[in-house]
Formats: sequence, C-alpha cells, structure tokens
Amino acid sequence: MARKRDPARDAARELWEKSGKAAKLKDIAEQLGKQPSQVRKWKSEDHWEQEHSKGSAPIEKERSLSHAVPRAVAKSTAPEKQKKFVMLYLQRFNATWAYMKAYGADYQTAAAAGSRLLGNVKVAAMIDELKAEQAAELHMTQMDVLQDLAKQARADIGDYVEFGSDAVVELKDGKPTGITYQVDRVHLKDQSEVDTSLVKSVAIDKGFVKLELYDKQKAMDMLLKNLPDAAIKRRADADADVAEMQRDEMRGVGYKNPLMETLAKDAAKLKPEEMKHDADKPEQD
Repeated sequence: MARKRDPARDAARELWEKSGKAAKLKDIAEQLGKQPSQVRKWKSEDHWEQEHSKGSAPIEKERSLSHAVPRAVAKSTAPEKQKKFVMLYLQRFNATWAYMKAYGADYQTAAAAGSRLLGNVKVAAMIDELKAEQAAELHMTQMDVLQDLAKQARADIGDYVEFGSDAVVELKDGKPTGITYQVDRVHLKDQSEVDTSLVKSVAIDKGFVKLELYDKQKAMDMLLKNLPDAAIKRRADADADVAEMQRDEMRGVGYKNPLMETLAKDAAKLKPEEMKHDADKPEQD
C-alpha cells in the first residue's frame, strides 16, 4: 500500500508561491514543523519552479521519474550513455569512474575518454545546468564559496592558540636555587572566542594538542583560479607597490622626518621682518 501523501507537502509549496517565490525554505519548514532538508527535497521532486494548476499534485509515477532523471538531463538531446555519464560524474566528480560505469570500459580507456568527454559541448552544458540547480536548492552561489575560501586563505593560527615561553625558577625543597630555565606553553583559546568554521580538526593525542586549519595555500590557489584577470593584476600591482615602499623605507629613500617637516612649515609661515628680528637677537648664555 502506497504511503499517504503528507499534506504539508502541498502547503509548503503554497506558502512559497504566495511569497512570490521569495520565502526561504528554512522559514517554511519552521512554520510547518518540518526539517529544512525535507522541504528542499519536496521542492526538487515536485519541481516548484515549473508552473502548475493550483491544487493539482504531481502524479506519483511522474515524480519518481523526474527525481531519477533531473530536468537538465531529460531535456538534453545527448546520447543516453552521455546522460548516464553526467549523472554518475556528479556523484563523485570522478570522470574515470563515471565513464567506466556508463560505458563498461576498462580503467585505461576510461582514464583517457572520461576527461575528453567532459569537454563535449552537450555534456558540459548538462553539468553546468545541474550544478546551478543543485546550488539553488542549497541556497549557495559561487560567491558564497569564494567568500569561504577567502576566509580560509586569511585564517591565522594565532586566532586559535596562545603560545610562547616562560622563565621558571628552579626550586629545591621549596627554595629557589638561582637556576632559571625556559618552559614552552601552548594554550587553545575558548571555542566561544574563535571562528570554528575554519578549523579542520582538533584533538588531544598522547597528551599533545593537535589543531589543524584548512590549507591556506590550497584556498588561495582556488581563489586565483576563480578571480577575473583584472582583479589578479590589481592585487599583483598592489603587492608590488607595498614591496617597493618597504624597500625604500629600509634604504631610507623617500623617508621624511616628521619633526623637520613641521619646523619647515612653521618657518615658511614667518614674515621676512620677523625672521630678521629673530636673527638680530643676541645669543643668550
């Protein structure tokens, strides 16, 4: 016996449409006492973005089919094996594995053919559209991803730990011996004081604290791949200007003494007769 359709399913879509398709799914879920993930699933399976007559629910068989084959794949004129390849590829983003599964090819053949197939116009179009659909359902844009990467690239270990060395006086029988030695210390900052989204892992292993942040260099490389060429050039020019200024400061080139500048400005304000009057004054012992 088929499971009865949850009445909240249609109510969720109605709330979304009444809001002009602007309501957030998590807010709808909260109103209906459902999990946001459940409402996102309904939106995907029932294709809320497509127009339908009010009060009509999708036929169960059509909904199952649409869930199995996304709209971007179903409407494509690409061969069936290419469609299967795309759906498999989006599961693991592994072209070799997807090609082996879709075409029944061996590893060596799939390793070469899989990467080539990613360059196929129809395949690339399906992948791009499916990624856009997935991002919409997750309420995530490319800018959201880039902002997270930028946070990872700027992460500083000093925001999470306090470390240094302390001078400790040796004691013997409770009395100082006059011998001093250094003791290193490392303290984690309290969880409430830091951004935990940048922490990859934290653990205590054999009495030692291990804190790992996400790879800064990897995040920077990803950012550079996604930044426009103009933005990369502006950053490079800015870095070059800063480096040149630092070199000039080290060499004393272009450095202006603030005190001398102030005295020169004050002197420039004096009238000629005032300067002569000051010059005529006798020196005092």
